[in-house]
Amino acid sequence: MSYKSYLKPHITRVEQQLNLVIQSDSKVIQQASMHTLQSGGKRVRPMFVLLSGLMGDEKYYDQLMNTAVSLELIHMASLVHDDYIDNSDKRRGVESVHTAFNKSIALRTGHYLLAKALTNISQINSTKFHQIFSQTILEVCFGEFDQMSDRFKYPISFTQYLRRINRKTAILIEASCVLGAMSTEVDNKSLFHLRKFGHYIGMSYQVIDDMLDYTSDEMTLGKPVASDIRNGHITYPLMAAIHNNNNLKRHQLEQSIHHLKTEQSESIFEFIIQNVRAYGIEDARILSKRYAEKAKYHLSQLDDCVQKQYLLEIHEKMLYRVY
Repeated sequence: MSYKSYLKPHITRVEQQLNLVIQSDSKVIQQASMHTLQSGGKRVRPMFVLLSGLMGDEKYYDQLMNTAVSLELIHMASLVHDDYIDNSDKRRGVESVHTAFNKSIALRTGHYLLAKALTNISQINSTKFHQIFSQTILEVCFGEFDQMSDRFKYPISFTQYLRRINRKTAILIEASCVLGAMSTEVDNKSLFHLRKFGHYIGMSYQVIDDMLDYTSDEMTLGKPVASDIRNGHITYPLMAAIHNNNNLKRHQLEQSIHHLKTEQSESIFEFIIQNVRAYGIEDARILSKRYAEKAKYHLSQLDDCVQKQYLLEIHEKMLYRVY
C-alpha cells in the first residue's frame, strides 16, 4: 500500500471538514474561501499532520483531524495573501482570489481563514500546543512582511534567504509534524525528531520549489516561469548563478536586478533565466539534498512503524518532484 492509499480515507475527512469549516454568513467570503479550497493543492501539510499524529493514541483522532484542517487553513490564508502581495494573477493555473474577486475581498478572505483556523482548534486543551500554533501564525505573517520589504533588494545574504524560506514554508511543515504528534500525545523523543524532520524537509522542499521556478514550464507550474524574480524575489538559484559567474556576467546580472526595479522587460527575464539554468541549478540541488539528508537522519531515529515508512516514501518523492 502506498502512502496515498493509506491516507486517502483520512484526507477525504479533512476535505469534508474544510468544506464545513469555511461556511460563512457572508456569501462573498464563503465563495472566495471555496474558490481557494477548490483551486487544487496537494494537501502536503495535512499529510504530515496525519502521519505524525497516527503514531500516537487513536482516541484523540478528532483532535488530529482538527489540527490537520487548521494547518491547511493557515496555508490557504498565506497563499491568498502572497498572491495579493505579489499581484499574481494565477495560482496552480486558476485565477487568484484578488483577480477572481477583488483585493479587498482577498484580504478579508485571508483574515477569515486564519480566524477559522484558530477557532477550529480551540477545544484542544494544551497550552503548549496553542503556543506553538500561534507562534507559527506569527512567523508566517513575519514571512509575508519580509517578502513585501525585500522585493528587488540585492544583495541579500544567505542567512536572509534561509530565514525567508523557513518562514515561507519550513515553519508550517515543522508545525504540521509537531502539532500532529502533540494532538495524539506522541512521546517526547519522537516529538523532537519529528520537529527536526519537518524543519529540514520543509527547507529542502522550498529550495526545490525555487529551483523549479526556473527549470520547469508554465503549464506544469500553473504560473509564469521565473515568477519569483518577476515579483522581485531573489532566491538561491539566482544567488548561486551570480556567485558562480565570471566578473562581467556577475556585474550584468546584478545590473539586471537593479534595472527591474524601475522597468521590466522580457529580454532581461530571459537573460536571468538562461544564466540561472546554466550556473545556479546545481548548487540549489546540492543545498536541497543536504537538508533532505538531515531530514532522513531524524526520520531514522524514530521507532519503526508504518507511518515512518510512509514519511520516508514522501521524503523520497519530494526530493525528486518536478512540480
